[in-house]
Formats: sequence, C-alpha cells, structure tokens
Amino acid sequence: MRILFFILLFLAFAPPILAADESERKILYWYDPMVPGQKFDKPGKSPYMDMDLVPFYEDRTGGGQDVPENAIKIDTIYRQALGVKTVPAQTQEFGKSIHSFGNIAPSTRKEYTIAVRTAGWIVDLKTDAVGDTVKKGDLLFTFYSPDLMAAQSDFLIGSRVGNAEQRLYLYGMDDKAIAELKAQGRFMEKTPFYVPADGTVAALNVRKGAYIEEGGIILSLQDFSQVWVEAHVPIKDLQFISVGTPAKITIDETGETIKAVTDFIYPMTDTESRKGIVRLVVDNPDGKLKTGSLVDVMFEAGSQKRLAVPAEAILYGKDGGHVIEDLGNGYFRPVIVKTGITAYGMTEIVSGLKEGQSIVTSGQFMIDAESNLRGGLNNMGADMDMKDASAPEKKDMPDMDMGGGHAQ
Repeated sequence: MRILFFILLFLAFAPPILAADESERKILYWYDPMVPGQKFDKPGKSPYMDMDLVPFYEDRTGGGQDVPENAIKIDTIYRQALGVKTVPAQTQEFGKSIHSFGNIAPSTRKEYTIAVRTAGWIVDLKTDAVGDTVKKGDLLFTFYSPDLMAAQSDFLIGSRVGNAEQRLYLYGMDDKAIAELKAQGRFMEKTPFYVPADGTVAALNVRKGAYIEEGGIILSLQDFSQVWVEAHVPIKDLQFISVGTPAKITIDETGETIKAVTDFIYPMTDTESRKGIVRLVVDNPDGKLKTGSLVDVMFEAGSQKRLAVPAEAILYGKDGGHVIEDLGNGYFRPVIVKTGITAYGMTEIVSGLKEGQSIVTSGQFMIDAESNLRGGLNNMGADMDMKDASAPEKKDMPDMDMGGGHAQ
C-alpha cells in the first residue's frame, strides 16, 4: 500500500507523460491520485487528503486520435526514465519444477547372496572382511561337504540315476568349478566357490573352519557401479511425476550435479515423512557416490512446449494476473492473462497472449499504475458506471479504489 502511495504521488507530480504545452491542453476533470475513481469538475483541495486535486488532460486519452483500445501513450523520455524493457512472448519447452530431498541407496538389482545348499565346513576363506572388493571369477572360499563329494563321484562315474551334472549345479557349483572337476578326473574334497560378479563384500557371516547348515548364507556382495537415489516427494506433487521424468541430483557434500530419469514410483508412502518415494538410477563407475549420502533432487515434470513470458512480467491483483503489452509507437496496454506453471524463471501463459506479443518486463509497475489511473484495466471488463460528482463531505471517506477507472 505504501509503495503504491509513492507511485501515485510520483505519477501525480512527475513531468507530463505526453509532451505538450499545458496552455494548449484541454482539462477533462480533476482527481485525487489516491482516489482516482472519483472525478471533480473544478480544481481545489482534495476532500480525502491534504493535497491539491490534479488535472486530467484530454491528450491522456488520445485526444480523439486513433488510439489502440484501452491503451495509454508514454513519452519516450518518460519510458527511458522508467527503464522500460520488453521481451516477446515465446514458446519454450519446460515443465513444473518439483524440489525434494533424498538419499543414495544400494541397488538391490546389483546385490548377490552366496549360500551353500548342503551342510559342510568352510575350509579356506579368501575374502575375510566386509568392504573387500572382488572380481568375477575370483576364489571366494573352499567347502568340504560329504554330500557334494558324493555328487561329484556320481558325475565322474557317469551315474545313470538322475542327471549327475544337474545335481552339481543344484549344490551350487558353477561352470568353472565343474570344468576343474572334469580336468582333475576325481572328486574334490575342497570344492571351490567363485565370485559370480564384480562387487564389494557387504556382509560376511562366517569365518574359516565354520560349520554351515544346509541353506546357510556365507556372504553378500554389492555392486556399487550403479546406485539408487530415493527421493521423498510430497504426495501432492506425485501426480506430476511418471517413469521417465527427468531430474537433476545435487550431492550435498560435494555440490556435484548429476542428471537422471525416474525409474520407479513406489506404491506406498514413507511412514515417517508421509511422502512418496521416487527412485532414480545413477551410474557410479568410479564409486564416488556413497550410499547413505543426502542429496537434493529437482524434477522437471510434465515437460512440454508452452507459451511463456518471464515470471517478473506478470502483475497480480484481486482478479488474477495481467501483463503490460508494448503496442509500439509509445502505446501500452494491460492484458489479462491466465497463467499456468512457473519454472526456471518463466511463467506459462494459458490464455490471453499469442506468440510474438511484446511484453514489458521492467518498468511495468509504473505503467500499470498509470493505466489504473486512467481506467485501462477496468475498461477491459464490464463498462464502468462512473458518475461525475462534486466533492463529498469530508466525513464520508469512500473506499480507496486504487485501480479505479475513468470514463473516456
């Protein structure tokens, strides 16, 4: 309110917007800048404020010239003083920006569990600490099992009872171990178990010499060359995100940014945060991304081509949004618009503008105040039923209609 007060004072006492000799200018009426909707037929003191009434000249309405509808003309010098800048309304591709927080988690698709399928003893344990990195084909441990040795013997003698080689696979032997068995030609007391894929030991449940029951889990391997980012998104924003929605991930600790796409949206919400969980898959070939790290995630949802103008060009009032259009030749007018999403400094225009229309992005507040003073915005709606009146009694202070219109 205070800002608008000074704007109106500036407009009231600033140099004339239309250059002309005041002696040649026709006065239509007088008004109080603080109550522009009230007109007076003669000069004098305002009944509302301790200030003189201000004349409203005919040339501020165009003087009968061919003036664009609802437009006002701003003198070149005045435009320069206001620092008026314009840009055309343009079609750009962008979507709704959704900000969320998340954490880096291991990918369960890259997790391997090593278990034995018959009882026995761990003879040699080549990998003996959590965090050890292993390569596919490396020896993990050797295993002594009477049942496994019997299956190997059946295989070597060509047992016709069942599929002997298939029994070896069922007991957990892989192609490399079976090839060694064939090469030796005799059963192995210490059956080798090899690494199925590159990874890191995430859990180790045994020690050398331990006895393991059938089905016992020896260790778990985790491949961290690819990790998940689990973003916690407000439930109201989940409707804008789908599989394939692009996102930008920022690592809090390092400030590094990574691009990713939505891989999966969990069907349940987090019981603590009461937010939905959205999963993104991120390649991590050098292992720089550590599970448990916190991240910021910015989704660009619903990306599509939209007619847009800079967000600062939109002026908002009780009836919604509007912009100031530059019509050329010094003419400007307010245009009511319906806005959509705002992202990356741009606001979508759903209706009210066409591509290429020149929109004011700097100095629009002063032009808007002048337009309101002349009734430009109100004239875009229903016709105003304005009545000329003499000064009312000072005790009857009317409502302050800062956007009041003027009959042309």
